[in-house]
Amino acid sequence: MTREKRFNFILEKLSNKNEVGFSQLSKDLNVSEDTIRRDIDALSSNGLLMKIRGGAIPRSHNPLTFKERIGHLRDDKEIIALKAQTLIKSGQTIFMDGGTSVYTLVSLLSTDIKLTVITNNMAIIPALSAYPGIELIVLGGKYLKESETVVGFQAIKMAENFQADLYFMGICALDTEKGVTASFMEEAELKQIMMQNSGMSVALSTFDKLGTFETYRVCPIQDLDYIITEMDIREEKINNFRALGISVL
Repeated sequence: MTREKRFNFILEKLSNKNEVGFSQLSKDLNVSEDTIRRDIDALSSNGLLMKIRGGAIPRSHNPLTFKERIGHLRDDKEIIALKAQTLIKSGQTIFMDGGTSVYTLVSLLSTDIKLTVITNNMAIIPALSAYPGIELIVLGGKYLKESETVVGFQAIKMAENFQADLYFMGICALDTEKGVTASFMEEAELKQIMMQNSGMSVALSTFDKLGTFETYRVCPIQDLDYIITEMDIREEKINNFRALGISVL
């Protein structure tokens, strides 16, 4: 079967099932899983579907709520969180935005850490409140149920009043050419302000989001100081980002 016919088969399956897996597609099409992965990568790069671990879902369909996503790939996100902690020093001011990788980072902070945290992430407020040494500043604005974040003009104006040492950015998608992108325009706008007002910007991204893109542009990939992923830094896909001068942990 030609590549184009495989593409059509995969997209047709997605329209009927809302999720496809590498293993089943490999059997259905009588090709290797590596071939299916390359097909999914190509379709994702062209914006025709969204990659997830083990397969793909339609670009507009995410079946998991925020709380369900907290448990999804939890071990991978704990690896990201432990790597991210190497950049944190007591006394810093830190921007933290939405995403379950940020949530995991907060849950693994040292109990005696002293920080000022500025966030629009409503899900992490109870966890941050439990740390006696953390001063918590919550941005106001419009609440997005999908991501449990606050966005909009008020949040942007508040964020402009601070200068942070670090910005831990939850990631929807990262691509060497298309840069950092987000699913919602208002999230992208607030991310831009947090980046501008931070000494260092750190993207927390599971490996499956590398080489993908969403609708709204946040910044060129070169504007990031660090990308932190759960994979070994010798992975070939990571080399593409490192070649652009970005530190990868």
